[in-house]
Amino acid sequence: MISFEKEKYIGRDLFKQITDIRVHNPGFISEVARTRIRRKEFVPAGKMNIVAADHPARGSLSVGNDPLAMADRHSLLSRLVCTLQSQWVDGVLGSMEILEDLLILHGLMNKTGAGFLDGKLLITSLNRGGLPGGAWELDDPITGTDAKTCAALGLDAAKMLLRFDFTSRDTIRTIEYCAAGVRDMNSQNLPIILEPLPVEKHGSSYRVLKDPDQLIRLIAVTSALGDSSRNIWLKIPFTSDFERVAASTTLPIVILGGDRNSGIDELLYDLKQALNSSHQVRGAMYGRNVLYPENAHPKDVAEAIGKLVHQKSESRKQENILLTNE
Repeated sequence: MISFEKEKYIGRDLFKQITDIRVHNPGFISEVARTRIRRKEFVPAGKMNIVAADHPARGSLSVGNDPLAMADRHSLLSRLVCTLQSQWVDGVLGSMEILEDLLILHGLMNKTGAGFLDGKLLITSLNRGGLPGGAWELDDPITGTDAKTCAALGLDAAKMLLRFDFTSRDTIRTIEYCAAGVRDMNSQNLPIILEPLPVEKHGSSYRVLKDPDQLIRLIAVTSALGDSSRNIWLKIPFTSDFERVAASTTLPIVILGGDRNSGIDELLYDLKQALNSSHQVRGAMYGRNVLYPENAHPKDVAEAIGKLVHQKSESRKQENILLTNE
């Protein structure tokens, strides 16, 4: 991993002010949320490139060989600010405390004219309770916020993970949580992004199965959850035979980040294949691949993805980003 100068994007004094605000003026978060300039519609161009940072709330802090890489909040927030300042990034997915940290920074930095959250999508993650390695891992309840709070704070959408293991009775409970989440977001007419993933037990953890037939089956189940599918988006991995996977639904699809060890060029190639495979594919939602890339800078990776999503790359050569140290 190349060096990343976190203080270039959030100085040490500015980072300290986040805690000061939380101590002395917690209402600042709501004030900033109310004055933040929002989009008039969710996806005006029909597509979106979202940076995902909801991993810590599930206790998933590892990046590569560092088991606690995402635990450095100064570094994580700096990487988010860095990518969100790009015109090619449409927004961020995070748990509430991360979104609130970003709102505080937006309010403080906006005094100098740098409103990096203006016009961006703020998407919160609802179910973070299925902690990796826990005996209850697939029983994944909503431990985050609700639709009413999302509407009050001007958040734009929510996301829920739905892992299917047909050998575990806990799966049905998470199906029920996701159905309730759809109904709740529909009550405020807000989008909800559901992430159906077939998994199997692998040692003490679960491994995602990128099998197109299984994914097609789960898409059919997930699309029918709740009282209406009108606000549902799907977040799924790119797989073999992806045209058939995408053809199993009319719901809009975003592609989730793959194995970080697969490399940036392979990630971009797979994303291009997905985007070209079907009109249902409307963007990407990548996390550690963007924020902690190997031999790359986060902003370069985020912009390469955004240009593909918004169909601005002219050739395969442009997708092979030539990355330099910061």
